[in-house]
Amino acid sequence: MAAAAQYRPKYVTVSTVPDRSWYSSVLYGLALAMLSVALQKILFPFVAPDSYQLLLSAVAISVMYAGVRAGLAALLVAGVAKWFMFLPAPHSLTSADARILVRFALFLCLGLLICWLGQKLHASQRNVKLLSGLLPICAWCKKVRDEKRQWQQLESYIHDHSEADFTHTLCPDCARELVN
Repeated sequence: MAAAAQYRPKYVTVSTVPDRSWYSSVLYGLALAMLSVALQKILFPFVAPDSYQLLLSAVAISVMYAGVRAGLAALLVAGVAKWFMFLPAPHSLTSADARILVRFALFLCLGLLICWLGQKLHASQRNVKLLSGLLPICAWCKKVRDEKRQWQQLESYIHDHSEADFTHTLCPDCARELVN
C-alpha cells in the first residue's frame, strides 16, 4: 500500500514529429531530395524519363519525418533537378511534348498537396494526449488524487489532463432509482 501511495501517474503528450530546428529540417529535406535525384539519375536508363515516383517519395518521406519545411525543401530540389536534368530543353520541345510540361506541373501540385497533408497530419498529432499509469481514485466518492496530492472530481481531472469533455446524463438503472 505504501508503494501505491508514492506512485505518481505519468502524463504523456504524444507526437511523432521530432522537434527539429528550421535548419536541420531543411537540411533533412535537401539531403533526401539529393539522394532521390542521384537514384533517378542512376535509374534513368531503366525507367521512363518523365517518371516522378522517386522524387515524390522524397517529398513524402521528408514531410513525414522532418515536417513541412523539409518537404518543401525536397520539392524545390527535386523540381529544379527534374527541370534541368531530366526534361528536354524548353527550346527543343515540340507541341507533342507539351504533355511533359503538364506532367511537371502535376508533379509540383502533388508535391504541394503532400506537404499540405503532412502539415495537417502533424498538427493533429500534436493535439493527442494520453493518460497512462495508475490513477489513484477514491473507492467511495470517485475523486482523483492529482500530482499535487489534491483530490478533485474525476470529470475535472480528465478534462485538465486530456482533450476529453463530459456531458452528463442518467443511465437507465439510476433513472429508475430516481423515479422510485
